Amino acid sequence: MGTTLLNRVISGKPTHERARLYFEYGCKNGVCPILFDLKGLNLKKRQVTGYVWKPSTQQYIRTVCPLPHVVHKRELISSPKLTALSRLLGKRLFNPLINRNKLMIHRLLRQNPRIQPYLPDTRGISAPAHVFQLIQRYPTVFIKPVIGSLGRNVSKIQAVGNKHYIFYPYKGKARSLSEFQLKQELAKHRLTNNHFLIQQGIPLAKYHGSPFDLRVSVQKGKGGRWQISGEVVKVAQHKGILTNLSQNGKAIPAPTVLSHAFPNRNPQDILQKVRRLAIEVCRTLEKTYPAFADAGLDIGLDHKGHPWLIEVNFRDLRYSFHSAGEYRMFKNTYFNPMRYAKFLLSSKSG
Repeated sequence: MGTTLLNRVISGKPTHERARLYFEYGCKNGVCPILFDLKGLNLKKRQVTGYVWKPSTQQYIRTVCPLPHVVHKRELISSPKLTALSRLLGKRLFNPLINRNKLMIHRLLRQNPRIQPYLPDTRGISAPAHVFQLIQRYPTVFIKPVIGSLGRNVSKIQAVGNKHYIFYPYKGKARSLSEFQLKQELAKHRLTNNHFLIQQGIPLAKYHGSPFDLRVSVQKGKGGRWQISGEVVKVAQHKGILTNLSQNGKAIPAPTVLSHAFPNRNPQDILQKVRRLAIEVCRTLEKTYPAFADAGLDIGLDHKGHPWLIEVNFRDLRYSFHSAGEYRMFKNTYFNPMRYAKFLLSSKSG
């Protein structure tokens, strides 16, 4: 894990990671975890310096041990040291170094005809004309960073007719603009370059007037098989455009929201369709990234209950499950990686 996060964990400060669960569930699966960062990784000596949890004293103990046979990577950064570790461990380093470019991921997924009906129209931007081409097709579009997370720097444009638009910047109030004014705003916020993409806006189903989507945790677990660790609904704040919890969204158990949004449908039928899509997405990405084993998918539902894949997150922070009171699902997100680690150790994969 990252150095800052590791330091907070071992000092007992609050973090999104409940690191002690790795030790609890590691013990139940017959594996012995150690927490370490890149500074603690010594490839020349094939050893790591890290920390293990000692229940008897209720504290983390610094220790040095041989390089583990399996490593669960919880940091998104890349480095020459991680590249070397990936070559050394193969599939036994999960998750691998992944190109998180959302356009590239979208193109990979579009190659699977079973996924195509669930993908919003998504394109790159290199000129303002590309924005207006897509907004002629769809009344609402989103502009997002090609690489980014937590809803940061996401803007929304809504066409209202007669070449006028409502522009919702990442920060600041929504504004009604003419086409010329919108072009000026796009230039001002530097949104028409290769660092951004434009995506069809999905008319998301609503819960008490606010749009929502689902966060679905998909992980490899027992036997090395993909499985759903949990799903939870994220509801945007009042008059908000983003469901991310980091943007003041709220996490709520999925059956509660789905029963309200689709009163004539069985929530489990909707969730089963969402789960099948989530598994298919991960199996497809695994073909390009064989060590890929853990993701959080954002899946929206339109007013008909049709699922749309909004985004693949390659490091699910997991706290949405805890925030919604879905503690069993929250614990699953720690238990299943330990089961998968046990599988890798037993099968000598990679």
